[in-house]
Amino acid sequence: MNSTRRLPALRIAVAILSLLPCHSRAADGSVVLKVTNNAVMLKVDGDKDDDWWIQSSTNLSSWTTLTNFGSLLSGNETNAPWRANGVPATTPTYFRAKQTAGLYDPSILRTFTLSYTQATLTSFTSALATAKSTGVNVYCPQLTLDNGATNVSVGARFKGMTSYSQSGYKKSLNVEMDYIVTNADLMGFTTFNLNNAFGDTTVMREPVYFTLMSEYCCSPKACLAQLYMNSSNRGVYSLAQQENNQLIRAYFPSDNGDRWRTPNPPNGTANCAFGYLGNTNVSTYIPYYEFHTQNATTNVAYARVINAINILNNTATNQLRDAAENVFAVDSWLWFLACENIFVDDDSYFNKGSDYSFYWEIESGRIHPVEHDGNEAFAAAINYTLSPVYGATLTSRPLLYKFLPINELRQRYLAHFRTIMTEFYNPATMNNIIDAFSAVSTNAIANDPLRGYTGLTSYYSAVTSLKQFVTNRYNYLTTNAELTPLQPNIGSVTGPAAAVYATNIPTIKASVTSNAGSGVNSVWLYFRDKPYGRFTVRQMFDDGAHGDGASGDNVYGAVTTNYPAGNKIHYYIEARATNAAQAARFSPARAEAVTYDYDISLSAAASTSVVINEFMASNTSTIADPQGEFDDWIELRNLTQSTVDLTGLYLTDEPANPRKWPFPSGTTIPANGYLLVWADEDGLAMPGLHANFKLSASGEQILLIDTDANNNQVLDSITFGAQSADISYGRTAANADVWSTMTPTPNAANQ
Repeated sequence: MNSTRRLPALRIAVAILSLLPCHSRAADGSVVLKVTNNAVMLKVDGDKDDDWWIQSSTNLSSWTTLTNFGSLLSGNETNAPWRANGVPATTPTYFRAKQTAGLYDPSILRTFTLSYTQATLTSFTSALATAKSTGVNVYCPQLTLDNGATNVSVGARFKGMTSYSQSGYKKSLNVEMDYIVTNADLMGFTTFNLNNAFGDTTVMREPVYFTLMSEYCCSPKACLAQLYMNSSNRGVYSLAQQENNQLIRAYFPSDNGDRWRTPNPPNGTANCAFGYLGNTNVSTYIPYYEFHTQNATTNVAYARVINAINILNNTATNQLRDAAENVFAVDSWLWFLACENIFVDDDSYFNKGSDYSFYWEIESGRIHPVEHDGNEAFAAAINYTLSPVYGATLTSRPLLYKFLPINELRQRYLAHFRTIMTEFYNPATMNNIIDAFSAVSTNAIANDPLRGYTGLTSYYSAVTSLKQFVTNRYNYLTTNAELTPLQPNIGSVTGPAAAVYATNIPTIKASVTSNAGSGVNSVWLYFRDKPYGRFTVRQMFDDGAHGDGASGDNVYGAVTTNYPAGNKIHYYIEARATNAAQAARFSPARAEAVTYDYDISLSAAASTSVVINEFMASNTSTIADPQGEFDDWIELRNLTQSTVDLTGLYLTDEPANPRKWPFPSGTTIPANGYLLVWADEDGLAMPGLHANFKLSASGEQILLIDTDANNNQVLDSITFGAQSADISYGRTAANADVWSTMTPTPNAANQ
C-alpha cells in the first residue's frame, strides 16, 4: 500500500466500524475491514439473505451509493470499494453499508449465471422446453447471482403460453432453488421467474407495475435482470417473484388458507369473475377456478368460494354492503381493481374477468385479491381513456357491477384512485421511476443478442411512448367527471392521550374541514382489534357531546369500545363531502391496509391468591418432565388455606399476548400447595401441564394473567436476566418479595 493511501485507509477503518451499517436492521449486520499485504478487503457480517450497498461520503452527512461496485452479500469478501471505483486517495474518506431492498430491489439489475451439463446450449434449451411440457425440471449444477450468492443443484424449465409460443429464442424461465437441496433459497426465496417481457420493448412494464402495485395489494415484486447460460448472454428479463405461499405469508397472517388462480376460461366464456352459474354445485365451478393449495379438501375449498359468489350475486341490494364484507375483503378488492384500471392492465379482472388470483384467508374467512400477471399493463390497445368506473354496468364483472352502484363503495374506490395518482401515477413521479429502470438496464439491453431489433432506436421510442401513455392517462383521469368532485380535508387525527386499559372506552377525534366549499356531509370512524377481518364503523360528530370538544369547531369525535388487554386496536377515518357525489377522503390515505393504532395495556390486580414462586430457564439435568425430557419449568404457589381453581387463567412470556397459554379447565392448586408447568412448547402432551412457549435463558418475562371476566389483569410477573444451567430463580424464604438464584426446589418450599 503506497503512502498516499495509508492514512485514508486508516480513517476508513474507523469510519466503517463506527458507522456501518445504517439501516433499520442495523443490528443484524456488522462490517469487517481486513488489511493484509497491502490488500484492503471488506465484508458485511449479517443475515445470509441480506445484501448491501456500499456508500461513500466526505462529510458524514451526504452519502453517495457506489452502484458500480455492485451490492455485497453478507459474509462475502471483496476488494475495498475505493479501489474498485478508482477513487482518488484524497476522497472519499468515509464508507458505510446500507441494506438493499432484497432480491427484487428495483434499483439493481440482477445478473444470473445458470450453468448446465448438456453438451451444447441448443440441447440445454431443448431440455428446458421438454421440462415445460412434462413439469419435471432440468437439473442445473449451479446458479450464481451478481452479489456472490451461489446455489447448487437448482431446477429450471421454460414457462408461459403466448409469451412462449411467439417469442423466438428468448423464453421465460421458472427457477427453483430447492429442486434438490431441501429448504434451499436465494436471498429468502425458493422460486423465481425470469419473464421475457414478450411484446414489451422496454422490458420494464411488468417490473414497474409490480413494484407499484405491491404498495397497495398482494402482488409479486419484480425488477430487471440479465441472464447468462454458462457464458452465453441470454439478455434482459423481468425478474418476478413466484406467486406461491411465500408471497401469501408476506401479506397475510399465515398461509393456512386457500390460494386460487382463475385461468383463461374454456370456450372464451366469462365465468371466472365470481359470477353465479345457476347453482351451487362444486362441479359447475371447477372448470373456472383452479385450487392451488391443499389446506382444505377440494369440496370444502370450493364451497367457500361458491358461498361468496352466491352472497355477492343473490343478496338484496340493501343488504349487500354488509353481507359482502363477511366473505370478501371489500376494501382490498377496491384497491386491487383501482390499480388494474389506472395501469390499464390487459390481463385483469376488469378486462378479461380471468387471469387473476385470490386467497381465502382462514383467519377472517374472507377472499382477498392477489395479482398474477403484469406484462400487459399500460395496455395501449385498451386505450388511456378507459373509464375509471368501467364495469359498473357490466353484469359479467360482478365485483364492479355489484359494488360500484353502492355510492359509498364507489367513492371509496375513487378515493383510492386519487391516492395512487397522488403518490405514484403522475407524470413527474412515473417518469423518474421509468428513467431509473432504464438507467440500470440500457447498457445490458444494448448488448442483448435476443432483443429482436437492431440498434436502440426502438427501445428509446418505446420508453418515450410509455411515458406519453402515463401522461395521457393521468390527464384523462384528472379531468374525468368521476374524479373531479372535491373531497373534504382531514387534518389531525387524535387517539387516546393516556394508557388505555381493558375497562376504558377511548375517544378518537379528527379535524375535518370543507375543501373549497365542498362541505362536510359526514365523518366516520372505522376500528378493529386485529390486523385482519372487517372493521366496526361509527359516525363521528362535531356537536360537543361525543368527546369532540366544542360544538361546531370542525373537530369530530366518536368512541371505539373496550377490548381485552394485549390487543392492538387499528382505526382510520373517512370524511364525505356535501357535493352530489359525496366524494370521500381517508386518513391514513392508504386505509384499510394502513391505519392508526393504540394498545390495550395490562393493569395490575389489587391482590392475588397465586404467585409465580420459582422457575428454571435452563434445565439440563435437574428434573425431567413426565415424558422424560429436561425442559424449562415454572412453579406456582397457592398462598391461601383453600384450593384455588386456575380455570380461565393464563401464563405468558409476552405482555402483548397475555392469553398465550390458558390453563386447562379444572386445573387446581391445593391449599398452600405448588403446581409445576413445563415451558416446553408441548401444549398437548399428556400427562403434565405443558405451556406453548419456552423460556429464554438470556432473559425475558413471565406473567400470570387473570381471567377474561377480570379484564386479564396481571396477577403476578417476573422480569429476569441471563440464567445459568440447572440453577433456579425464585422468591427467597426470608422475604418472598426478594428474588434470587437458588438450588432448585420444584414442588416444594424455596430454600
